Parts: sequence; structure tokens; C-alpha cells
Amino acid sequence: MIREPRWWRQRASAARFAAFDQGKLGGIVGSRIEDARSLLGWVLERCRRVSRRTWIFIIVGISFLSLIFGSYLAGQFDFSTSQKPPPPPPPHAPPSYPPTAAPGQLIDWVPPDMDPIVHGVKASEGVNRKPDYDLIPFPYSPMTMTEAQQQEADQRRHPWLGAVICSAWDVKRRMMIRYTWMKLYKDVPMDQRFVISNPGPQWTQIVQMENQTYGDMIVLEDLPEDDFTANTVKTVEFYRWLAEKSPRKYALVSKLDTDLWVNARALWDRHLAPLLDGLDSTGPIEANVNHTVVGQLYYSGLHRTAFPHGAMYTATWDIVELLPTLQDEFHIIAGEDVTMAWLLMKGKQKINLLALNEAEKFEFDKNDLRPGEITAWARNTTDVTSQWHALYGKEAIGIHQLKNDNDWLIVATCFDENGVKDMPTEPEQLPNPDDKKPGYPRPWHESIPDPYWETDTDGRILVNGVWKLEAGVGRDMKKNE
Repeated sequence: MIREPRWWRQRASAARFAAFDQGKLGGIVGSRIEDARSLLGWVLERCRRVSRRTWIFIIVGISFLSLIFGSYLAGQFDFSTSQKPPPPPPPHAPPSYPPTAAPGQLIDWVPPDMDPIVHGVKASEGVNRKPDYDLIPFPYSPMTMTEAQQQEADQRRHPWLGAVICSAWDVKRRMMIRYTWMKLYKDVPMDQRFVISNPGPQWTQIVQMENQTYGDMIVLEDLPEDDFTANTVKTVEFYRWLAEKSPRKYALVSKLDTDLWVNARALWDRHLAPLLDGLDSTGPIEANVNHTVVGQLYYSGLHRTAFPHGAMYTATWDIVELLPTLQDEFHIIAGEDVTMAWLLMKGKQKINLLALNEAEKFEFDKNDLRPGEITAWARNTTDVTSQWHALYGKEAIGIHQLKNDNDWLIVATCFDENGVKDMPTEPEQLPNPDDKKPGYPRPWHESIPDPYWETDTDGRILVNGVWKLEAGVGRDMKKNE
């Protein structure tokens, strides 16, 4: 940095006093100029002696004080003790929820007045999205079979359809499912299918060849393959396809997720076969119930609605036919499982719910595994009444949250064609103190608010105006003997 020399400042000062002594106007003017120059030099000299850090503090302080003062004048900060102005009235205040009922009467339930959230997207925004590609009709591509294979397929008496909802490009997971639980339980009377939307031009040929090989694809060609569609109307539109286009009418239809391991043997033996008549005869097999769903009761606090958890539930055929007609009337756009509940609520329908407990259907918790082992088995201190735990005992039917391929495969090793294998008998290792510990959260149904639980006219518990529990089943989902 260049500074003024000391001699320049001394010379300017001497010239100033000389001008006053002579009393000449020109000298005075000259001295004023010299004085200004010397003053400027003095200021510059003093400024140069101040450190850069000090200047930063000074500038920041001045800026902050200016901001506070300006905000005060603008009325942004209230330093007085006056009351705050009242908030503006909302443009539309929704009614209180849930609605109330007169003493001795059941609540007349309606869906909450809200814009549903679907995977972080408001339904009102997602519904206006346009497909990224033209929805060209999917080419006919039946499985290539011999005449004997075709005759065998035509003679099957499969009253149950197990449908895995998936995306067109999830080929790897479909292959894992085909060669694990689907292969293990081929002798269970269930037709196994994968349900996809229109795959688009890039994937059409791949899906076509896949279906020609396995013959287990259902393509909803009028729907685009995207996350919003998959999580809103895809299930209802799948039911519409079944009701209008399926070559076979099934007594029972299961909707399943791709990250769900299914013990189809136990689901059939324990819950589905008792709902059917004609299994021991050569005649038709028909359901002995209607308006019935087998699943696990779930509650969404965000949508203030109870419904069967969407990872797996099984519906009777009359519900498959009913839901598309209700959708044509009410046009609900919400999460796929919320959609079902709201359609039934608007249609004033009561559905029999045969509930799965937390030992049968649960979310897979890796923190609950036997310490130090590569296994899906739970530690001895597990809590199978929790919603989240690992595999324990013989009760498991549906194990959810198996998004990781390794998790899927270690679960698969714990099953055979008869169901769950025997648990290991050797003592487990002591857990590492630094390992994460399982939290064992409580079941979803325990979070359902009290007003949602009512007693119907026949003495059975009615939840959210739609879901009727079995006779003798209480709020704990256990049947009183």
C-alpha cells in the first residue's frame, strides 16, 4: 500500500500558516486548498492504521443497526406492548372431524375435507400431470404353450388371484418373486400375476417378450407408468380390468406389493380356504361370504382414515366389481388405499374385515435380528406384538419392507413349500453394545382415535363407519373366547 510521505504533510502545514501571516487573498485561498489536502491526508493515514478486521466489524454493525431501525420504521418488529392484529379469516374453514352423532346413533361418516397427499404431492396437482409418452395399445402377447400345457391351464380350479402391483421396468424384482415364493407355492390354488401400467414405447418389446415367456402379466394400457398413477388409481383400475376383461371370475383377489414376502401356504390354509365352498367337489368353487376383506387394519393420521394396510389385502369378488362403479360416481383421487376407504365411505358400504395380527403381517426390522448372524430370524427377546420386528415362530404370512435384495434373499431361506422353517435352536450371541436396538413400535390400530370405534346394531365393532370386525373381536384385534 502506498502512503503520503511525511514531508508532504509538513510542507502543507507550513504553507497554511504563511498565508495567514501575509494576509493576502490568494494566499488564503491557496492555504484552504492546502488545508483540505492535508486534512484528507490525515484521514487517510488514520484509516490505514485501523486493521481490516476492525473495519469488518464496523461495517457489519452499521448494517445491522440500519436493518433494525428500518424494520422498526416499517412496523415489522413490534417493540411496543400493543396487541397483535387479528389474523385474516381463512378462505374456507372445513367442518370439524370426525362428525358427531346423536346419542344411540351411528356416525354418518364422510371423507375429511382435504387435498390428499400422495408421496409428497398434492392430489390436486398430480391429477393434472400429462403422460410423458403416448399410450399406445399394448400388443397381444400370450404365453407360448404346448397344447397339453394349454389344456392343463384351462382345467385349473384356481379360485384365488394373487396380483403383485409393480412398475413395468422392475424386471429384476419380478424375477426374484417368480423364483422364490411364487415357485415355492405353485401347488396352492392361486393364479399368480404381475400388474403393470402402459410400459411406453421403450419398454413395450421387453414386457411383450417377458409375457410370452411367463404368461403372468396384466397390462393396464390406458394408464401411464408413473409414481403418482401407481399410488392413486392403479388398484381401482386393475379391479375395473378384472370386472370387464378378465377371462376368469375369481372368488378372492389379493393385492400385493413387490417388497412383500408372501407365505401363500399359510394365507390360504389359515384365512382364505375357510371362506370358500366346493373345494372338495368337482363343481364350482364359490365364496361363502361377501363384502369381505382380509388384511391388517391401518390408520393414517395425515388423512384421518382407517383402512387395510396396502402392502397386502384380499377382497371378495363383489368388492372388485363394486369399487370401479363407486369411482365412476365419486371420482376420488387419493392414495390407493385411502381411495378404497373413501369410496366405500361415500357409498355407505360396510365391509367385513378379517384382521391379520402383527405376528402374521409385520414390517421387517433388521435391528431385531439375532446378533452377529446373517439371518432373518429375530432375537429371543423380540416382541411379536409390535408392528416392526424380525421373523419369529411359525405365524408369519406377510413380511413387508424387503426393498433390499439381500434382505429378500435371507428371508427366502427361512421358508420352504410348507411355510416357515423351524427356528434355529443354538444359543444366540450377545449383542454388541454399539448396535442399534429395536424400538418395537405399537400396532397401527392402537393409534385409531376413540370416536372411530363404534358398536354396530349387531353388536360387532365398526371402525370409521366402514370396517366391521368379526364377531367377538375387540379393539385389541383379538377374538374373545
